[in-house]
Amino acid sequence: MNERARMKLLRRFSLALSVVVGGSLQAVADETAATAGVVRDLLAANAVTPLDPAPPRDEAKWELGRALYFDPVLGGNRDVSCATCHHPVTATADGRSRAVGTRAYVDGDRRIPVGFRLVAVGGGERVLTGFKSGGAPHGFTPRNSPDVFNRGDSAWTTMFWDSRAHRKDDGGFAVNAMRIAKSPGLYQVELPPIVESVLAAQAMMPVLSNDEMRGAKGETGTTGAANEVGQIPGQNEEEIWAALMNRLLEIPGYRELFSRAYPEIKAESLHFAHAANAIAAFEVDAFTLLDSPFDRFLGGEDTALDSNQLEGARLFYTKARCHACHSGKLFTDQLAHNIGIIPIGPGPDPVEVTDFGIAHRSNAGLDQKYAFRTPPLRNVELTAPYMHNGAYASLEAAVRHHLNPERSLDQYDPTQLEPEFRGAIHDDPIVIRGVKRTLSKTLRPLPRLNDAEVEALLAFLTSLTAPSARDLGHLVPDSVPSGLKLVGPLPDR
Repeated sequence: MNERARMKLLRRFSLALSVVVGGSLQAVADETAATAGVVRDLLAANAVTPLDPAPPRDEAKWELGRALYFDPVLGGNRDVSCATCHHPVTATADGRSRAVGTRAYVDGDRRIPVGFRLVAVGGGERVLTGFKSGGAPHGFTPRNSPDVFNRGDSAWTTMFWDSRAHRKDDGGFAVNAMRIAKSPGLYQVELPPIVESVLAAQAMMPVLSNDEMRGAKGETGTTGAANEVGQIPGQNEEEIWAALMNRLLEIPGYRELFSRAYPEIKAESLHFAHAANAIAAFEVDAFTLLDSPFDRFLGGEDTALDSNQLEGARLFYTKARCHACHSGKLFTDQLAHNIGIIPIGPGPDPVEVTDFGIAHRSNAGLDQKYAFRTPPLRNVELTAPYMHNGAYASLEAAVRHHLNPERSLDQYDPTQLEPEFRGAIHDDPIVIRGVKRTLSKTLRPLPRLNDAEVEALLAFLTSLTAPSARDLGHLVPDSVPSGLKLVGPLPDR
């Protein structure tokens, strides 16, 4: 074969190869485009629309809100802040199964309530000598700390795992609470009309909780000063809020911040709701993050999701039936469901040894025992552990739980829990039967997914992670107006 013939043959071969390769690439592109189209149709059918952007920043309100968010001065004992349980460097949560509020000490790499001790048993991992300690002034808080991402969206109507903070039909806000003295039962804390959002309504409440922030009568704080907030009986919400405002306005830095944020309001007319509104304004501005691959896809960028993520999205809205509860643009129906999570420790109500969820914070009735509000899913990859009590350490374990909740309940593996919580698991057959008795009918029929489909679902869930959520350390101030030391969820934060 002469050189000319050889070159001609080579060109023909190259052309044929380019047709084959090009055709394969085009086929892949067509498949991706078709899958993207299917996913877009599913999103439209399920009313999944882009989140509201954060409103323009009010600088004065933002500065006040950031200071309040990080300042332990809001804790009765001046030893805990909003950021202790909702810290930017731990994805606006704390990385614990159950949070630790006021009166804690540092043991190794974590905070433990004063009065609790970790003891090595049989040379193994150190565990609590008892989850409920008679000598402990405050226990672990009853539930896992939720994240604070994208909570400024107008679609939000409830806050907390039991939806106790909610928007009323008249547009105002209230919080369901339990009265544990005099006449036990449900009552509503009607919030002042100046509360601007359900997120601000949420910010009004942790300062009322003995174990979270308020502390108790007779305690002294980190400065040695008496805890005047803890002296006030628990159901006197307005008196507690007023005491906190008095404390804040005694600090020159806060007087200046409040006057700049609310120039039209005299200091004596300021209410703690103004502080809560500022905290919410900071949270909305700081934690509304719309740069996830999924949000870019919602914005029209077909290539934002890879083929596995697109397949996971398709499964999410079809075979896996995740959308039955994780619906709409928030990825939550904001309703309560019992999905069969193993009870761990007591709940917020001292009369019950297990956490009944929404049943004691609403008029839902005992058929809603063990039901908790569906959590949203944006940035869920970053917010382990999962469920209302942090029962699952990995996202995969949380997803697989949904494939057969009853089996997961029967075969729960306690080793995934932090050692201090393992002794608090309620695996008594009577308790387990009680949980199964009120399982949500929404769980049926159970999805049948193979490992590849679970992997695709997990890939889709990671597409909900905003890159900006991975590094929020720039939000942490160097100092706060009270001069107190910042208290994060970890000893070095």
